[in-house]
Amino acid sequence: MTDITASVQPQESTDKHSYSNMSLEEFCGNVRRMESQGLDGISLFNEVISRGQAPDLIAQDEVQHSRRLERITSEITRRFRQEGLRIVLVAGPSCSGKTTTSRFLNHMLRDNGIQPCVVSLDNYFLNLDQRPLDPNGEIDYESFYGLDLKQLERDVASLLAGDQVSMPTYDYVKGERTYRGNTLKLDSNSLLFLEGLHALNPLLVPNIDEEKKFRLFVTAQVTIYYGEKSGLGEHDNRLLRRIYRDYNSRGASALQTLQWWPGVLRGENLWILPFASHADAWFNTSMVFEFSAIKSRVSQLLREVPESEPAEYKIAQRLSRILDRIAPLSQEDFAAIAPKRRFLLSNEGK
Repeated sequence: MTDITASVQPQESTDKHSYSNMSLEEFCGNVRRMESQGLDGISLFNEVISRGQAPDLIAQDEVQHSRRLERITSEITRRFRQEGLRIVLVAGPSCSGKTTTSRFLNHMLRDNGIQPCVVSLDNYFLNLDQRPLDPNGEIDYESFYGLDLKQLERDVASLLAGDQVSMPTYDYVKGERTYRGNTLKLDSNSLLFLEGLHALNPLLVPNIDEEKKFRLFVTAQVTIYYGEKSGLGEHDNRLLRRIYRDYNSRGASALQTLQWWPGVLRGENLWILPFASHADAWFNTSMVFEFSAIKSRVSQLLREVPESEPAEYKIAQRLSRILDRIAPLSQEDFAAIAPKRRFLLSNEGK
């Protein structure tokens, strides 16, 4: 397995007036050093924003992400040309950045002369009345067996055989799979992407030869702000993304997202994380600026969680205290990065 996550070592202290000359590694190292000493590392980040130097930091972060994706792209390209690779499987827990990562990889592969064809596993969900139930008799939205595995396997086999296939679309409003005339056909230069929560499960398309598959696990591990003073939990990065995403794309309140979240985590531990070790590569989508990017909207949503729901209210208050300490990005800086990051868009994001 290829380790694609950042490896950043603490650096010596840098004068606070020279942030524009500080590398991203130095900046993150200084934040981590401050946190390890019981100091407030977030203050360093806020100082960068207050001095109008966030674009420099964002640009460096984007470059590092691109370099890691280029290494993954090179390996996929090599295996496609030399070893008969046919499928890239992109998986990860909720709001880890699977869709954005797939989109970036697709652009890079096209530059290498390969035509990616993306199929979202979400479109193979069974209709709600056909989904499995959890132990409480409720619909189990996280179960692997909520997918129409037989239809998916038939469609993938047909695509790899060069046939034209009618592709489904899942209607979240109606809770059913529909067909709207969309078709897909691969040629000799096409590479099939299967992207979704369960893409690394070995029972997904089991009849396809293993050497024809490249497995990518996408995560969102916080790169800074992880010291005791930050108060961030292991999953808080994705939870904040999900609150933002659910409101913008599905009209859900922060309360609803917080109520769903324990079930999401249970499903991940059962159906997703056990297969992360099967991946050929990992990619961490966490960005140093993202809390600042979503702060204004998410803080407002968290304030709407009522005290009458004590469990969710407690979490909302904790997350609010974290965001209160982080300076927001300017509208100009936000506008520059939103088109690149799917979870920041107003009407999209998985």
